[in-house]
Amino acid sequence: DVINWSGTHKVTIANDKLWEPESLEEDETIGSECHRRGQAIRPLGSCLSPNGIALNAAGMIGMANLDRVLDIDTQNKTITVEAGITVQRVVEALRPHGLTLPNLASIAERQMGGFTQVGAHGTGRLVAPVDQYVTKLKLVTPGLGTIVL
Repeated sequence: DVINWSGTHKVTIANDKLWEPESLEEDETIGSECHRRGQAIRPLGSCLSPNGIALNAAGMIGMANLDRVLDIDTQNKTITVEAGITVQRVVEALRPHGLTLPNLASIAERQMGGFTQVGAHGTGRLVAPVDQYVTKLKLVTPGLGTIVL
């Protein structure tokens, strides 16, 4: 069973319909195989949504193992991470460099892939929503493969 954070939605999913890739290449292979078979899959993060939109018994792909910091560029004050890394781990990785995120989640367990996609907002009129701080995004799509935005 997969249950959302608030315990309001649950789905029972067969083991062969739940993937947890450990590399971008494995994620791409799973996505293209599911596309070839016509099998729908949804990305699964920390299940923090109060609704069940990400829960899909037909197929889900968890991002939890895609949780690495790939690069910290102190000169340009940027960090490149995989989608499954939590906000807490990003902040911890930035701390030794005297850096932090300009906008933090109230729930530190939130994964960056979801955090940047849900319209998480700043505090006050001078702090932009999180998505405005994203400078590059690598997206694995079913039909087009991996694209960089």
